[in-house]
Amino acid sequence: KLSIILIFLILIVLLTFGETTIRIKSPLDVYTKIYETVPFYRFVNSTEGIGQDYIKELLSTTLESTNTNIQNFLNAPMVFYSDKNYSVGELFNPNYFNLLFDMIVNSKGIAIYSTEYEVFNEIFTKIFGANKVSDDLYTLEERNFTVQKNDDGLFLNMAPTTYDNNSKGLVSGSLENILNENKRWDFYFTVDSRTLKATFESKDYRGAQNNFDLTILENKKIFGEVLNIEKLDKTNFSAYFENFLMPLDDESKNVIGFIANSIKEEEFIAISSQSISNNELNLFFETSIDTYKLKEFAEERNMEEGKVGTYNYYLWSNQSVENQIYLYFTEDEFIFSNVLPNRMNVYLSEIPRFKNTKFYGEIERKEGLDNLLILDISNYLSKNFYGSLDSWIIKEEYDNDGMYTVEMKIR
Repeated sequence: KLSIILIFLILIVLLTFGETTIRIKSPLDVYTKIYETVPFYRFVNSTEGIGQDYIKELLSTTLESTNTNIQNFLNAPMVFYSDKNYSVGELFNPNYFNLLFDMIVNSKGIAIYSTEYEVFNEIFTKIFGANKVSDDLYTLEERNFTVQKNDDGLFLNMAPTTYDNNSKGLVSGSLENILNENKRWDFYFTVDSRTLKATFESKDYRGAQNNFDLTILENKKIFGEVLNIEKLDKTNFSAYFENFLMPLDDESKNVIGFIANSIKEEEFIAISSQSISNNELNLFFETSIDTYKLKEFAEERNMEEGKVGTYNYYLWSNQSVENQIYLYFTEDEFIFSNVLPNRMNVYLSEIPRFKNTKFYGEIERKEGLDNLLILDISNYLSKNFYGSLDSWIIKEEYDNDGMYTVEMKIR
């Protein structure tokens, strides 16, 4: 009984969009296929993770409806409508109870295609704290919720409708502003091989149209818990660099300008690599640099130099600076990093090539990508929740014959 009721509460993870319509085929399927199957959600909602045991206790001591009635209610399709501009970051937030409460009080209409009216009444009043004024009127957070009932179900603050059962996935619908340009997006969620996949598609949105092929990076050593991969124009190098390492003075700006002028290619792949658990930062640039000019520049400033594997390096920042920055470089790549040479040597010698990482095979689109984000949260979960879990998030962006697509996977 408790696990079934819990389905209704955790739907908020799937209901966080602005200008949104969300169609849910079956909350029971959502719970079974996502929260009991996908490792990340299963772990986060367990007692070893964040845990929501207090909600289970609340439900067990509060609700009186039968298991059959509750299951009938949660097997029914539900559609939520909202004007609130929810952030993408809220999309996968596991604090489902608070988010669902927020979604309810900020909704402009909710359709529940179930005639289990008593189950709805119990959940709405006893769990969410709504006040039942009459059979067709509730209040919650200073808002009125007018309820209409018919043979199709019950409808909050909206006219009765029939359910349009043509969705592609467990959850589907439309939203706006996913990439901050107020464009319309259609979306659907599926689960395959214990991986949650969220697909967002827009005919109106246009990306950077500066795509790259991931196969170029197959044999590279790329490391870090947060990897953001994109194609960069040489003229934008300084602005990109300053997003991560702000210049301290005019001399620092001149140094950045020198590097930009020393890059040989006009376009190249840039990879920002950051750590969740510490302050490590690596900026990979997949392009050659004029090493003759670089050597002259370093010698004039008496920079510390050395070698790590096949990479040469200079201590690029002033030695008196607390967070020192190194420039590691080969013939076809250079890396700005705050990782010390001895630690960098460990990374470059022990990290597998990109094509052999656990992420590479999960990336469906390896050609024509506009952006690729990889977030490895395994180490974070292990350190903070003492759980051994191989968990990650991957986001791919690309244009698919005029349909801009953003695919997100969570494992």
